[in-house]
Amino acid sequence: MDVYSVEYASPKSPNLKERKLRADDYAVHGDFVDFTTTEGTKVFSVRADAVVTITKEAGSASP
Repeated sequence: MDVYSVEYASPKSPNLKERKLRADDYAVHGDFVDFTTTEGTKVFSVRADAVVTITKEAGSASP
């Protein structure tokens, strides 16, 4: 699994939020960006228009 850092805006707060999570992949599905495992389990979902940056942490893949 890889470690991703997601920076996003929240409609309820003017400050940006950051979340680090472990996932195998992410994809845009309609209005949302979904982070999933290889088995298809959803780890995190965020509105696509709220995302500011998605960063894959260096050396995050595990054997």
